Amino acid sequence: MKNLVLIINEKNSYGRHLGATLLSVLKNSKENWNINIIYENLSSESKSRLNEMVKSYNSNINYIEMNKEILKKFKVGVGTHLSSIVFARLFIPEFLKNEDRAIYLDCDIVVLKPLEKLYEMDLNGKSIGVILDGKKDQKSSLQRLNLSLERTYFNAGVMVMDLKKLRENSKFLKTIDYCLSPDRELQLNEQDALNIMFENDYMINDLIWNYTHGNSEENNCLESEIGIVHFTGDVKPWDCRSYSPYKHLYWRYLNETPWKGFEEENKTLKNILKRELVKFKLKTRKIRYILKGKK
Repeated sequence: MKNLVLIINEKNSYGRHLGATLLSVLKNSKENWNINIIYENLSSESKSRLNEMVKSYNSNINYIEMNKEILKKFKVGVGTHLSSIVFARLFIPEFLKNEDRAIYLDCDIVVLKPLEKLYEMDLNGKSIGVILDGKKDQKSSLQRLNLSLERTYFNAGVMVMDLKKLRENSKFLKTIDYCLSPDRELQLNEQDALNIMFENDYMINDLIWNYTHGNSEENNCLESEIGIVHFTGDVKPWDCRSYSPYKHLYWRYLNETPWKGFEEENKTLKNILKRELVKFKLKTRKIRYILKGKK
């Protein structure tokens, strides 16, 4: 079986969001998965629902509780919507000691194509396989970290990991030490640290396997071409304020899970009007991008 890893702190109802992500993987896969959930808080009710889902797809699920005292040592970036559980992904090679490869996914993701296609990517001797942020996001991140603009910046929400190599070179353990250094200011937490520590040690895959907001603004992929939609940013597809053109995909999968029946959060007339105004502005801006490119 192929190894899939997700991490979760169930605050803010992330149990059901994990459920939607996981179901999207299972429904679009042709193979069975060994699923590993690394968690800080996860209720017995949510575990029962996840077990029910996974069982019907002939896959396995394992739960790994993250030591809360260890997580307390990490400093979360100021002004982000993230919690310290994001640092748990740096412990994956040690948690899966007997495995050679795994794929990691964030829980604000919907998978649209067989994930094994990404899992089997050729890493060409590199430790991890990743997808780059949009060009604008890359540039701002590199500038923020005082890194050369000749480099590239990747999003760590989707990663293919050579676990054997990572245990041999201890790069994730070194990244943990880097994150724990008191003089580090890492706004995007372990993602910033990974980009610093893994210079020239990552293989880049096609943007369709981590189609973020930045990538969707700069590219014009059809929904049928996309492998993974990643709802990056503070406002997620379960929030009324979300203007993502792909939010219906989240709801499609959520309503096939044991969590079906939930409604959008923050649904007010004011938020609806704001959302539609932003969507109109983005649409006109994208048209300008396209017209500019045709000149």
